[in-house]
Amino acid sequence: MDKDKKRPVPHTEAELEEEIEAVEEKANNELQLYALWGVITVVFNVALFYLLYHTFGIEYQVANLIDWFLSVLFSFIVNKMFVFQHETKSLVKEVGTFYGTRVATYLIEAVILWLGISVLSVNGTMTKVIGHGIALVANYFLSKWLVFKKD
Repeated sequence: MDKDKKRPVPHTEAELEEEIEAVEEKANNELQLYALWGVITVVFNVALFYLLYHTFGIEYQVANLIDWFLSVLFSFIVNKMFVFQHETKSLVKEVGTFYGTRVATYLIEAVILWLGISVLSVNGTMTKVIGHGIALVANYFLSKWLVFKKD
């Protein structure tokens, strides 16, 4: 039996095909939810960066750090509740792992911001969108494989 769903193991080809279809549907739904919440998180992230950097005049790397911390918290909540629907055994460990995986993508985004703004003199908000887009893809796989993995 599958310990997560308590379903019997498929014994016929038809049962196996049905099981494969169910897994594919779940994966597609998960990707769609991740994309939807990812877009919402990007909007939150970019709007907050814009507000901190352009409106309040906070230095772009400081604005990015504040924005990153709050965006990661928002992302953790929506990924846990709506995308992966993961039950927590240890919330502190799960949050710690989530933030830990985001450090690598934060560093990538910080380098992209530095290159775009300081080196190439590209618009800060556009540079932020590019950096965050790259981070978003990496974050999905880190979340799925490390943070919200099925035990």
